[in-house]
Amino acid sequence: MHANNEIGNILDIFAVGNLCKLYNAIFHSDTVQTVGHFPFDLRNTPVHFITGAAHKFHGPKGVGILYINENVRIKPFVHGGGQERNMRAGTENIYGIVGFAKALETATANHEADSAAIGTLKYYMYEQLKKHVPGVAFNGDVLGRSLYTVLSVSFPKTEKSEMILFNLDINSICASGGSACTSGAEQGSHVIRAINNNPNQVTVRFSFCKHNTKEEVDLVVEKLKELV
Repeated sequence: MHANNEIGNILDIFAVGNLCKLYNAIFHSDTVQTVGHFPFDLRNTPVHFITGAAHKFHGPKGVGILYINENVRIKPFVHGGGQERNMRAGTENIYGIVGFAKALETATANHEADSAAIGTLKYYMYEQLKKHVPGVAFNGDVLGRSLYTVLSVSFPKTEKSEMILFNLDINSICASGGSACTSGAEQGSHVIRAINNNPNQVTVRFSFCKHNTKEEVDLVVEKLKELV
């Protein structure tokens, strides 16, 4: 995983790729959180496969990409027709493909300005929470090698904060307790358990995009002051 989807930590895929190369291992990196948000030079990146998803950068849901290094050969996933270079038979999702390409083109063209604006919002919320919410803690390398789109926050567990996700939701504030992949799981986030197994904290993941505003962050912080 190039970047963790819960706490935002970014893995050095060059270091991992070179290690795999040393031991003649095939390297696939889940880059769903970073395609469309960070520049990639795949000709000079030691990786055999990467994956991306359009909805992570405002493209259509249900369409993604698999990059396969030209020096790697794998068997077809679905046999039959010759679609997708004989790798996956079946009628292609033309609308999804075009939507993915256009969204990626837009994200790439505006990357510098968008990443700066989104990162500013993330760090503004970080500072506001530190200032206004006693006992707040943050997970991951928030000020270092981290996604500018994700902020993982742990609040002191109280009678009110145990219902924090529910109360945020009824106040039209979208946040999550972990990854979308594990929504509904009763045991909570395995990532948070691994790095911060504190039963006296409640963890919430906030995500940011180019459409968010400073005023929205202020609104969320004010609401959190009531809910914690």
